[in-house]
Amino acid sequence: MKLRKMVITVALSILAAGAHAQSYRSTVNDGNDLYHNKQYDRAREKYEQAAIEEPERPESFFNAGNAAYRNNDIKAALDKYEKAGLRVKDKQTLARTLYNAGNTFLNAAEKGEENPALKQAAGEEAGNLQMEGYKQAIEMYKKALKLDPNDQDARYNLTYARKKLEDLQKQQQNQNKDQNKDKKDQKQDKQKDQKNQDKNKQEEQQKKDKQDQEKQKQQNQKDNEQKDKAKQDQQQQPQPQKEQNMSKQQAEQILRALQRDEKELQKKKRQQQGRRINVEKDW
Repeated sequence: MKLRKMVITVALSILAAGAHAQSYRSTVNDGNDLYHNKQYDRAREKYEQAAIEEPERPESFFNAGNAAYRNNDIKAALDKYEKAGLRVKDKQTLARTLYNAGNTFLNAAEKGEENPALKQAAGEEAGNLQMEGYKQAIEMYKKALKLDPNDQDARYNLTYARKKLEDLQKQQQNQNKDQNKDKKDQKQDKQKDQKNQDKNKQEEQQKKDKQDQEKQKQQNQKDNEQKDKAKQDQQQQPQPQKEQNMSKQQAEQILRALQRDEKELQKKKRQQQGRRINVEKDW
C-alpha cells in the first residue's frame, strides 16, 4: 500500500509539473508572438507573467529585457538581462545576454548625452553620460567575447564602440583645450584691460598734478606781482618826516647858543652907536 501510494504521488507531481511547464511555455510563446508583431508592452507583460510562474528560468527574463530594450526602457532592460544572466547555466546563453546588454548601453550612448534612458542606466552619477554609455558597452562586449571568442557581432560592436569613445574623448579634449584657451585669453584680456585702466589712471593723475603745479606757479607769480606792486606804491608815497626827539641837554645847549648870539648882537649895536662917524661932503 505504501509503495503504491508513493507511486501515485510521484505521478501526480509529474503531471502537475508538466502542466505548469506547459503553462510557462504557452505564456512565453504568446509573448514571442506579440514581440514579433512589435507589441512590445504586451509582450513584456507576458514574459513577466511567465517569470512569475517559473522564476528560475532565464528565458522569460531575457525576452523581457529585449522587449524593454525595444521600448527604450534602458534601465528595465539592463535589470532583466542581469536577472537572466544570474540564471543562465551555459556560456553561450550568458554571452548572448551580455551582448544584448552591450547593445543597450551602445544604443543609449548613440542617442546622446541627454538621453533620459542613459541617465537611468548610469544612475545619473556619470559626468558625461554619452561617454559612460560607450565605456559600459565596451565592458559588456569584452565579457561576451571572453565567453564566446567566435562571436563576430560582439567583436565588431566592440571595435565600433571603442572608435566612438576615442572620437568623443578627442572631441572633449579639444573642447577643454578651446575652453582653456578662451579662459586664458579672457584672463589676458582682463589683465590687459586692467593694465590700460591703471595706465589711464596714472596719466590722468600726472595730468592733474601738472595742472595743479601750473596753477600753483601762476598763483605764485600773481602773488609776487602783487608784492612788487605794493612795494612800488609804497616807495612812490611821500615819506613822513621823522620827528626828532630832542633831549633836555640838547635843548639847553641850543638855548645858551641863542643867548650868546643875542648878546653879541646887542654889543655890536652899542658899539655902533658910540662911534664917531666921518661924513664927507660931495662937490
